[in-house]
Amino acid sequence: MRWKNIFAVNIVMACMVVFQAQASATQYVSPDYYLGQLVRGILLAAAKVSHPQFKEIEAPEAKHKAEQALQKIYQYPAFKYRYDKLSIIIIQGLSDEPNGFSFGNNMFLTKSIVEMLSPAQLTAVIAHELAHSEKAHNLQKTPLPLGAAAYQLKNIYEAVKAGTWPKGRDLLASIQDLMATSGLAMELQADCVAAQQLEYMKRQGLPHSAADLNSATSALMGFDITTDKSDDPAAVRAQALMNKVYEQGSCDIF
Repeated sequence: MRWKNIFAVNIVMACMVVFQAQASATQYVSPDYYLGQLVRGILLAAAKVSHPQFKEIEAPEAKHKAEQALQKIYQYPAFKYRYDKLSIIIIQGLSDEPNGFSFGNNMFLTKSIVEMLSPAQLTAVIAHELAHSEKAHNLQKTPLPLGAAAYQLKNIYEAVKAGTWPKGRDLLASIQDLMATSGLAMELQADCVAAQQLEYMKRQGLPHSAADLNSATSALMGFDITTDKSDDPAAVRAQALMNKVYEQGSCDIF
């Protein structure tokens, strides 16, 4: 009887190992993972040639602050996220342009955006960028077939590495133009997913809420976006959050 129990335990453990391996491997079969790695390579090459703002820097305090926010989200997940090992990369950035963006499982944050935001605001920004990865927005918005997009990204990488990238041409804007054709709907959906995550964390007793998204954007833009009644994208997003669109259940309404 004892050997049967041991055999049963071994079978269960083997199944658990296989399940975990499958869950961990799933994220690496998604095309946007590889596009994200290619984009990271482009930015690394660009930093060495003529775009120092994309340089990956050693900023222990900023890195720790960002990682704490990400781990808090993973500790209290409102969803089963596609990427369980998102890579946060701190880049130099421009002094007057705090920024954050993501491709695949790579999230790029400028040192300035991490430093200027409060922990709650930074958590909101990371939840928003995580939502972009969760919904594979770069793939959804790619105006070219996947192979063509990858080929164009490869051409950009080779031009940057060879030093033939046109001077004065915005590299990140070129990548984003290649990968994205529509913006506001995707931003609204990312806000919605992030808001649901933040509200879930709030229900767990943490000091976070959907309002942190508007607070973070207001801090970055330098004025209170919730008072803007125009059709500016930031104002539209602020109104959607204040109207609690994220409480409608699904964020696939956009």
